[in-house]
Amino acid sequence: MSKVRFGLGDVEVVDELPTPEEVFQLERLGVKELILKVLGPSVIAVGVAIGGGEWLLGPATAVKYGLGMAWIVLVSSLLQTVYNVSLVRISMYCGEPPIVYLKRVPPGPKFWGIFLPIMIIIWGAWGLAGIAGSGATALGSIILGRLPTAGDAWLVRYLTIVVMALCVAIVLFGYKIERTLEIANWFFAGFILLTLLFIVAPLTVKAEVLYEALWGTFNFGYIPPGADMSLITAWWAYTALAAGLNFIFMNWYRDKGYGMGAVVGYIPALIGGKKVMLSPVGKVFKLTPKNLGRFKTWMKILNYDQWLIFFPGAILGMYLPSLIAASLLPRGQSLPAWGVAAHIANQFAAIVGVWGYYLICLIGFIILFSSALGAYVDAVPRNLTDLLWGLEGVRKYFKNDVRLLYYTILAIYVAFSIWALYQTQPLVMVIIAANTANFIGIFVIPAVMYLTYRLPKELRPKLWEYVLLVVFLILSTYFFLTSILPYLGIKI
Repeated sequence: MSKVRFGLGDVEVVDELPTPEEVFQLERLGVKELILKVLGPSVIAVGVAIGGGEWLLGPATAVKYGLGMAWIVLVSSLLQTVYNVSLVRISMYCGEPPIVYLKRVPPGPKFWGIFLPIMIIIWGAWGLAGIAGSGATALGSIILGRLPTAGDAWLVRYLTIVVMALCVAIVLFGYKIERTLEIANWFFAGFILLTLLFIVAPLTVKAEVLYEALWGTFNFGYIPPGADMSLITAWWAYTALAAGLNFIFMNWYRDKGYGMGAVVGYIPALIGGKKVMLSPVGKVFKLTPKNLGRFKTWMKILNYDQWLIFFPGAILGMYLPSLIAASLLPRGQSLPAWGVAAHIANQFAAIVGVWGYYLICLIGFIILFSSALGAYVDAVPRNLTDLLWGLEGVRKYFKNDVRLLYYTILAIYVAFSIWALYQTQPLVMVIIAANTANFIGIFVIPAVMYLTYRLPKELRPKLWEYVLLVVFLILSTYFFLTSILPYLGIKI
């Protein structure tokens, strides 16, 4: 079998790139087949995206500072979508998820093999505790019939453990974990967006707040003087997915079978799945006219998935909760750290009746549960598994069954997150996690640009994509620095 150089290492070359029809066992690829069989990874991403940023940081920022900064939502969603397409473009060429192919970038595997898992662990441990804890706050509000207070911390922490356990239970089942998450998030994302858009928003959003958001959408660069930049930069990072950290969520495309991902394998579920020989190294296809045509088809599918599902879902997911909160709550207040997920429930109930309280709490719970499930309970173990699977000793120890490694990491990770839960409050943990995402982007965005430029010239993106990635890098760096430098006594 021949090999070709890609980045800092060699990769095996195969004769053909599979077609979408072959991968998904279709006679033809029409609109129905596209929706029911082919699209999907971005649905998981939307379910993940409508989480801590949307239900915690968005409302907290909108209520405290108004919606004059709504341009952050548009710009962050746009740039993250371009970034996602760049990430998956590489995966569809080589079959490797980003956590694996980033080791092909200078300074090499030793640096990335240490830096990436450390950053993911720092982000993930605090993030799961924060998101699950905030979801538990909403669940506790349903049980208590009121917002939990500091005296109810024991209940919230207990419910947080229950939320984590439910997330673990879901990823135990199915022939492929990616498909299980996809099915779950069609429900989660659909319920959240439709309920907010057609029930809650019409009953709450004020015309002047909507106008403020529309004006703020194009008020590029505006930031209120004296604003808490750690909160605003977290809002930037957690609009859509997680800024530069988005690379950890693109593994789902490999497992779905996009491009050469169909050749290398996937991570199966423990119950209902079967042992799969997941290749530790990717494979690329010969640059024949037939294969290049097939790659263009895969790129069209990827663009449908990202621009028709992820992009509008990310914008609506952040706009709707922020509009609702800014319409219901007095401007300028700081929302309580334990109660952001449920704080607007009482205000909504005052308008529509007691059922409104329980509906808002239910929406908050589902939002944060879906985020905890995809962004943390699956994504963190998945990426550490893919990274460690490249080590021959690890594969031998786990008898070439990737499930054993995945679920071992999952158990350790959840145990650590339970410990983290008792260290501080949920919103604080979410802000820490979000600003970690900005920091990681400073390193990963240039690495992605490096690898896209080293794709065969027929597969490289257009110039405008590189330009937008540079803009994304500059803004991510700016927001990270403005959040961290004040603590060092430096003002920007």
